[in-house]
Amino acid sequence: MSESRMTFIYTSPNRRKGMTFTEVLVATAILAFAMVPILKAMTNAHIYSLRMERKSKSLLFAQNQIEELRARAIADYDSFWSGSDLPMGDGYYCNVSADTDTELRTVSVTAGFDENQDHHLENGEVLACLRTRIARQQ
Repeated sequence: MSESRMTFIYTSPNRRKGMTFTEVLVATAILAFAMVPILKAMTNAHIYSLRMERKSKSLLFAQNQIEELRARAIADYDSFWSGSDLPMGDGYYCNVSADTDTELRTVSVTAGFDENQDHHLENGEVLACLRTRIARQQ
C-alpha cells in the first residue's frame, strides 16, 4: 500500500521578503564597477566626435578659402595671395601662402580651431592643410 505523506514547510512569521543591506551594497558596487568603463567609453566617443567635427569644419573652411582664391584669380591674378590668422568664424582661423609665379601659383591653405583662444593658429591647432595650383586665365 502506498503511504501518503504530507510535508509542511515551516516559515517563520518574522522572516521578511526583500533584500538585505549587504545584498544592496554588493549590487551597487557591481553596478558602479560596470558603469566606469561605460562612462569612459561615452566620454571618449564625445571627444572623438568633437575632434571629427572640428576637422570637418576646418576642411570646409580651407576648401572655401581656395575657392575664393580661384574666383579672385579670374578678376585679378596679380593681387596679394598670402595671409596669416584669417578669422573664419566660431574660433576657426586659416593661413594662406602662395608663391609668386606669374603663370601658375602653388597655393597652400591651412585651417584649424584656435583651442587656446589667442587669435593665432599654431602648429598643434592646424586640422586641415590643402595645396593646389591656380593658373592665370587667358
